[in-house]
Amino acid sequence: MEEHGPRRKLTTILSADCAGYSRLMRADEEGTFRVLQSCLELIARTIGEHEGRVFGGAGDSVVAEFPSPVEAVRAAGEIQKAIAALGAGLVEDRRMRFRIGINLGDVIVEGDNLIGDGVNVAARLQGLAEPGGICISAGVHEQVKNKLTLAWDDLGDQSVKNIAEPVRAFRTRAGVPGPNRAPTAKTTARRPLLLAGTGLLAALASIALIASYSGWPSRPPQCGRASIAVLPFANLSGDPAQEYFSDGTTEDVTAALGRFSDLAVTAHAAAMPYKGKPVRPEEISRDLGVCYILTGSVRRSGEKFLVTAELTDTHDGRHLDSYSEGGDIKDLFDARNQLTLGVVGKLAIRIEDLERRRALKKPTANLDAYDLVLRGRDLYARNTRSANNDARELYEKAIQLDPTYASAYAALGKTYKAAAFSGWTEFIDDAFVQAERLARRSIELDKDSAEAHRLLGDVYSYRRQFDLAVSELGWAIELNPSDAEGYVYRGGLVASLGRSADAIADFEIAKALDPVLSFTSPGFGFAFYLQHRYEDAVTTFAQGAHAAPHDIIIRAGLAASYGQLGRKPEAAQAAADVLRTWPFFKVDQFITNFQSEQDRALIAEGLHKAGLE
Repeated sequence: MEEHGPRRKLTTILSADCAGYSRLMRADEEGTFRVLQSCLELIARTIGEHEGRVFGGAGDSVVAEFPSPVEAVRAAGEIQKAIAALGAGLVEDRRMRFRIGINLGDVIVEGDNLIGDGVNVAARLQGLAEPGGICISAGVHEQVKNKLTLAWDDLGDQSVKNIAEPVRAFRTRAGVPGPNRAPTAKTTARRPLLLAGTGLLAALASIALIASYSGWPSRPPQCGRASIAVLPFANLSGDPAQEYFSDGTTEDVTAALGRFSDLAVTAHAAAMPYKGKPVRPEEISRDLGVCYILTGSVRRSGEKFLVTAELTDTHDGRHLDSYSEGGDIKDLFDARNQLTLGVVGKLAIRIEDLERRRALKKPTANLDAYDLVLRGRDLYARNTRSANNDARELYEKAIQLDPTYASAYAALGKTYKAAAFSGWTEFIDDAFVQAERLARRSIELDKDSAEAHRLLGDVYSYRRQFDLAVSELGWAIELNPSDAEGYVYRGGLVASLGRSADAIADFEIAKALDPVLSFTSPGFGFAFYLQHRYEDAVTTFAQGAHAAPHDIIIRAGLAASYGQLGRKPEAAQAAADVLRTWPFFKVDQFITNFQSEQDRALIAEGLHKAGLE
């Protein structure tokens, strides 16, 4: 009589754990626990997206199965890349890293659990992986070697604990980089316009300075990495009231292209000054440092629309391709996606599956809700109390029409943040409670919302939960590698945390993506100051003070920089400007914005030299 044993199956096992978890807990138990929960949620979510299933794990570890070795390795790569982004702005010894092992093997099925050597080998491979890396068995390697573009190091046969036979292992860290990209040639090849202020609108208000600035290089950017600016699409509807629609379409195409990590996309705000102006490719190449421009128009009539666009090489003005998409307004998102794919295809951009899904995701099925959000964006950008309130009403109406519209929740949350930061409400804590609630709801509906993660980072920063703030901003950058705002926000935050060198690196990337926005943050000037680069700090703060004469932080930074340089007349004038704007200015209060005692002392020294007390 045949004897039936336990049920078995062949499957792919992924085992992951946090490297150095005990050390991290000893350093900061509560902060480490919160970051760990974020990482575990991210891991579980990514596993599910690749048809995997978590069936085990405890504390800082996760064990999952996949029907496909290829999907298991893809998931592992995305996990490592995302976790690297979460910790990119943290000091080295506070970064959380996971080791991942993957094995294809026979396992025993015990209810929802899996046991046996197939699971145990994955755990041992995990131990062979580097922190932030992946280690796979020979069986997995055989399945993925010709399907995925990862470089593997052959470790040969490895004797591992409690496994009778040696296990041949392959290890990699390639393909799982963090978001801190080295500045591109575009970043280093030019001297960008130095503008600063309290926000994006302050910078845009002073955009006329661009025309008079003579510090741009005469040679075109190096195009080893593709870079593009999407110029404002013309409104051909014959109705000026439809400007919001053409501007919104431009912004959405810009955002979709920005999802592709191999394509550097100039920020929408940096391209807006060219609205309604003749297109001169060489001038735009010089000003924005891009290799290509996308120009176009939008015509809307009732429930019909037409979007046309043209891709141009800025080096020689050649028209590379043209696009025309139109039809019923309900097909607008499909048209945007076709345009996006046409551009990246023409530029031979490598497209990862995850990036494709993110870029081509439709924000809502309700076009009326989408229209309300576009109108809200137009109002929000005016940066006034009344416009902010009006934008809030439109976002709320959009959510009523489509309660699953993630972008509307994030946009609504930003109106509460703006009210708190701009002094438009006396209930600041309540405003941030609302901003957090809306950011989290947006992420629940769309985990890939860079806007929502950036908003959540601002909330954490306000509450002085700095590790979490840096992690959220890193996640926003990972989701949209061309998001200049994300780099500016993180740069300003890490500057206040004593990471001035990292802040400058973030601002350099932001500067390449948006020559205006990167100087709207006082953090850029203070990053130079804390590196003892006082002349650079003066240049940055002086331009910022011109653009935003009432920004007290910029004025104080300028006074401190002049003080350190011994330029007493200028220091005295800057100090007087500080006191005129803020009569009750106190040095000991001001320096509490910075976390490092050494940085506080250096800033106080400069302020005292300028005559401030």
